[in-house]
Amino acid sequence: MTSATIDTPETASSTTVRDQVTDACCQAEHLSHEARLLKSRATDAVEDGVHAAKRAITSVKRGVEELADLKDEAVHRVKRQPLLALGIALGVGLAVGVAVGWIGHQPGRRE
Repeated sequence: MTSATIDTPETASSTTVRDQVTDACCQAEHLSHEARLLKSRATDAVEDGVHAAKRAITSVKRGVEELADLKDEAVHRVKRQPLLALGIALGVGLAVGVAVGWIGHQPGRRE
């Protein structure tokens, strides 16, 4: 079996080696530009994440400080007025006990 080939003259080819090299350089430059853009976007995203994390940590630290201040203030009030603190604790305990007993009570159920 014989194969058929078509001979095309060198001058008739649509692209020359010079054109192919020029196209390859343009594509490489475009890819380099796209890579720089992608790197810039990734860097910005990481910086935004770091900034958000630092803000969250600062917020948590403030919350912990406020909670410690609240605890210190409660301890100070209990030391200053122990009978009032005891009365408040007794009242809250009774209220919670009545609420739990009322919620736990089911009509029609006898034990």
